[in-house]
Amino acid sequence: MKLLIICSEKSGKLPENEFYIKTDSRFANSKFIPNLIDEKEVCTVCGKKCVWCREKYNLNFEDSISQIIKLPDVYRMFEDEPLTYLPDKFKDHDIAVIIGVHQDILAEIPNILKKSGGKGLIVPCESGDWVSRWTREFVINQCEELGLEYAFPKPFCTLNKGKFETINKFIDEFRLGKPKFKLHVNKDNIIVKAEVIISAPCGNGYNIAKHLVGKKLGEEAKKTVAKFWHSYPCMGGMHVDPEIGDTPLHIGGYAHYSALENAEICKV
Repeated sequence: MKLLIICSEKSGKLPENEFYIKTDSRFANSKFIPNLIDEKEVCTVCGKKCVWCREKYNLNFEDSISQIIKLPDVYRMFEDEPLTYLPDKFKDHDIAVIIGVHQDILAEIPNILKKSGGKGLIVPCESGDWVSRWTREFVINQCEELGLEYAFPKPFCTLNKGKFETINKFIDEFRLGKPKFKLHVNKDNIIVKAEVIISAPCGNGYNIAKHLVGKKLGEEAKKTVAKFWHSYPCMGGMHVDPEIGDTPLHIGGYAHYSALENAEICKV
């Protein structure tokens, strides 16, 4: 499976005035992309040469990434010519992950995906203001007309399998989406081995699983999830989103608690 990534490139620029906006570049560049590439020069949590929580998984999907398109992170609030930021055609790919781009640009992407042979798109919403309801519905309507698959997880770690074959394959192949663990416990319910079946796309699943080893199922394990999920840190928005009735940050936490509560347990 080939992956196309479209995101914002981090810059030191700030909006000139209230008629300009700055898009989020942090999640894609400091969490998602480093989690796909086994880059030992940087750790998404430590900020140094360290991959100790995920090295045993031999994760490196660099050859599966067909193209990374990095757009600016400062725009006019309304972009009259969004196509000027995009190529006429993307490189061959199966699924596109579009993270933190201007909504006027997002609205133009489905047509180019279809022309490029793509099968669908995933648009994570780590904050409620990344994609408005109107833009989401507009893009979904386009996708349905063009025969493209789509997902708008809010936040990204709630991405789950559904009716779309290519998105389901993305979850399986890249092991990303709603977190899922397999825990090996001894007769005293102490976790002696923690495996990540599916990690949150930011990579936090590997961080949490490593710290669960040696902890007892129950309150001790729950406190460990709470500590290491939050300190990763989670980049979910901290404002209540009316659509989900909570903050994306809290929803991300619940996803990891659910992974512990619903983990596959193997007695050793």
